[in-house]
Amino acid sequence: MQDRYSGDVGDFGKFALLRALSRGRALAVLWYRCSGDGERNNDGRHVGYLEQPNRFRHLDPEVFDALSRIVSSGMRSLGALEQTSLLREATYHGETVPRSREERREWFTAMASKIGQCDLVFGDMDNGFEWGNLTPKCIARHEVQALLRDGRALLLYHHQTRRKGGARAEFRRLSTWLFETGARHVEAVRLRPYSSRFYMLVDGDDPLSEALRGFAQRWSQEAEYFSRVARD
Repeated sequence: MQDRYSGDVGDFGKFALLRALSRGRALAVLWYRCSGDGERNNDGRHVGYLEQPNRFRHLDPEVFDALSRIVSSGMRSLGALEQTSLLREATYHGETVPRSREERREWFTAMASKIGQCDLVFGDMDNGFEWGNLTPKCIARHEVQALLRDGRALLLYHHQTRRKGGARAEFRRLSTWLFETGARHVEAVRLRPYSSRFYMLVDGDDPLSEALRGFAQRWSQEAEYFSRVARD
């Protein structure tokens, strides 16, 4: 996650989803913060949804209005998102992800300690899961393993790739990756506006699963639900 992304369409879906899932939960938000220095891409520019209130605002008016204020202020940052109090009881961790492996281990240890009592943990990485070389934009396999525990669910972001097979193949691939880390069962919502974003719910209990399905139904024009699959 980067400051310059704050308030974009990804945040709209993200905060609406977290609000739907986190009622009665001790929520942790792990930003996996990156500086983005030197990057030249269009990420974070997808704020045109704010000019389409008839399409988007009814999905979560409070989130829509809060993000509209952030974007119009020109002060887009993770701190601004936290200060909206859209997730009033959340525990945030927003330290920049180090590049060196040793510093990253220390960073993760501090983060895991901070969120020790949280039973719903959201990981917000720029790209998503580690596939080849580990970068600050991905969550590592061993980090997912360390976050998994009885009585805790994970919600993990992954930006859909352009691999063959489309969204269904991507979901199967992500599920296999998660099962290899020790996950017991996985389901997901894919949000479609502007670009395809997966939110993988790992080891969610029945009320969380119901909340995820309900969210997908309310967002049916903008979302797709992927049913729970269990590890063999």
